[in-house]
Amino acid sequence: MESQKKVVVIGEDDEPIARLLRDAINDEPAYQAVVVPDGALVLETVRQVQADLLILDVMMPALSGIEVFDRVRADPDVKNMPVLFVTAASREYEQHFSDRKIADVIAKPFDLNEPLAKVRSLCPA
Repeated sequence: MESQKKVVVIGEDDEPIARLLRDAINDEPAYQAVVVPDGALVLETVRQVQADLLILDVMMPALSGIEVFDRVRADPDVKNMPVLFVTAASREYEQHFSDRKIADVIAKPFDLNEPLAKVRSLCPA
């Protein structure tokens, strides 16, 4: 019997980066990735697909990654889900990350092995 794949929701509006992350994660046999390019739809999608991990960019339309993170942490159904930030603005948001005790941040540009390793460690198959 095939075990259930871990579901990773990617909140990323930069299409080439979103596609790169999605394809790399989907190439991993234990994972299935879904891209959501709009911050306002991320939380709804996370709940709908029963996500195991959330990857967020900070700068997205509608809601920022930080706002999405705050809503995830305030939602009792998904508040314990691991969240990984992948952002070009890591320096500007260091205080936001620190205030929220966010340790899992990867700066763009990145080596694709880095987010894949984080996915495996934050959401073991």
